[in-house]
Amino acid sequence: MVEEQEKRRSSEDEIDLIELTRSIWAGRLFIAKVTSVFIIIGLIIAFTSPVEYEATCKLLPESQEAQMPSLGGLAGLAGLAGVDLSSMGGSSGVMTPQLYPEIVNSLPFILEVMNDTIYFERQDIHATSFNYFKNIVKPSVMGYILKYTIGLPGLIFSNKPEDIISTKDDLSFYRISKEDWRLIESFKERIILEIDSETGIVEVMVEMPDPYAAAQIAKKIELMVTGAVVEYKTGKSLKNLEFILEAHDESKRKYESVQYQLARSTDRNRNVNSATAQIELKKLEYEFNLAYEVYKGLSSQVEQAKIKLKEETPVFTVLEPVRIPGDKSKPKRAVILIVLMVMGCMIGTIILFCKFILVGKRGRSF
Repeated sequence: MVEEQEKRRSSEDEIDLIELTRSIWAGRLFIAKVTSVFIIIGLIIAFTSPVEYEATCKLLPESQEAQMPSLGGLAGLAGLAGVDLSSMGGSSGVMTPQLYPEIVNSLPFILEVMNDTIYFERQDIHATSFNYFKNIVKPSVMGYILKYTIGLPGLIFSNKPEDIISTKDDLSFYRISKEDWRLIESFKERIILEIDSETGIVEVMVEMPDPYAAAQIAKKIELMVTGAVVEYKTGKSLKNLEFILEAHDESKRKYESVQYQLARSTDRNRNVNSATAQIELKKLEYEFNLAYEVYKGLSSQVEQAKIKLKEETPVFTVLEPVRIPGDKSKPKRAVILIVLMVMGCMIGTIILFCKFILVGKRGRSF
């Protein structure tokens, strides 16, 4: 009896599966209609979405270890000049490429990029990115739909302070409205900085509605990132060099002054055998020797500081320079149509499947 019941259940399952296939096949016209609706939606999205262009560049930061052998010739010359390179340690500051995205995403960095005036070729205007996205560029049809449907609560309850960005005294305090903050966050998404963990190659990608503007911003980010890294790595050494140069210039002036005084005293007391004159001459000679030793020592330290600064200055190799993109990166219309077509087919099939299940349950309930 049990075996017969199991056979009946399996046969019923087979019959259900066959019926389901028949039901879906019978509803193929319904699936086609649902798919057609999704294709129309896909066409609207594909042809009303704003066009974007992506500019890229690739950099290879030279490691600190790679810079050390290049000082071999300088070390020999420094030895002849009396400069000891053995006491020159490596840079204490460490900034790995993995920290570069943090630099790019920082608020001061983004604001500097957004407040830089660039040329928008398609509109033939010069404007900042902040002003362009806030006052010049017009949202697409889909942008308007999203703004006044999903974004409607934000428009109703948004707060708009009078100041957009303000600073006070020497401390950087930023006051940013919600609308402007959303604009900044949206602009951040247009900038991507990726690091290849194996090769160390840094790739900067910028997406903008204008190809020429995208290239300009990518170039600015390249210069700002390399400049920030160089400033971080060489900041301490540069301050040390400035301090030594200031002391060196002061010692040089003192040395030349004592040298002039000694020359005058020697000429004046050439034929004088006075003990007072001899004491004054020896005093000036002592001051001259002391000033010369200080001047000589600081000159050596200046050369040493210059070599250390050169050693700690990171070098970036541009593997792929920025170029003005010719092809748009968005929207990818073929991909949008294929995805929505598949979604329409799946949703139509799921609706028929649910209908079949509900009809089957009702039939069994009676």
